[in-house]
Amino acid sequence: MTLAKHRVGLRGTDGFAKVSGMRFAVALALLCTFAQPIAAKEFKIYAGFTEDTKVELSDGAIWMMDKGDVFPVVAYKDQQKNIVLQLGGATFMTETARVRVLPKEEIEAGIEVYRKNLRSYLDSTSKKLQAQLQGPQAPKEKKPE
Repeated sequence: MTLAKHRVGLRGTDGFAKVSGMRFAVALALLCTFAQPIAAKEFKIYAGFTEDTKVELSDGAIWMMDKGDVFPVVAYKDQQKNIVLQLGGATFMTETARVRVLPKEEIEAGIEVYRKNLRSYLDSTSKKLQAQLQGPQAPKEKKPE
């Protein structure tokens, strides 16, 4: 009978809290260890345009992509007839025939081209947001003289 009480006592608040605390600490350590690689998204495939192409971004913006512009590949669609590319937080789709996948040797130079396009995109997006936040400016009426 005393042995049973002793076992029950371990599962009481003190023993159970120690075991639960250790499980929590181990789970937290595992989460922190694996959360960083999961959150990071590294693109392995980049594609460059082979001709000037007008595209519509997922945020509604219309952009003219120049020959040689490079973007990360997100996915292929319609049995690889179309390719989904990314520009910042937006994506867009174009015909696969209008782009070429960059070989490994060209990726570093392609990333530099992508960064320039990304800066332009972010600048234009921030200007649009600033204009929206300021609201429409009503023209000032002239005072009668």
